[in-house]
Amino acid sequence: KMIKTVDNLKEIEPLLQKYLKSYKTNDPYEKVIIYSKEEIIGILSYSIIYERGEINYIVTIPEYRNQGIGTALLKKALEDIKELGCTTVSLEVEETNQSAIQLYKSKGFEIKATRKKYYGNHDAYLMIKELR
Repeated sequence: KMIKTVDNLKEIEPLLQKYLKSYKTNDPYEKVIIYSKEEIIGILSYSIIYERGEINYIVTIPEYRNQGIGTALLKKALEDIKELGCTTVSLEVEETNQSAIQLYKSKGFEIKATRKKYYGNHDAYLMIKELR
């Protein structure tokens, strides 16, 4: 297994579009970390906005879920974000996604607000983690 940061997002764009239909590589501040065996099986994207990191998404290919891949990607992202001088990290998560919410809580994120209809018919939680 290997976790690494991708420099050229264009090379993974087709895979991202398969799992995130509306994905476009247009954020100049976006950084992507991949988890791979023979092929890419997990992806995490984050952006740096001044002193704050923002987790954009974590995707694990369905047959590899619940094997610690999302946890490993999140751990690496949090290390990188802290190293880049950020003091907080935020993300939005669909309120029905209990496995993701539990993962984020286990890493020190706290629910700070609810964003109504953020995901169409579903609300999202704004979760924040202070980096110390």
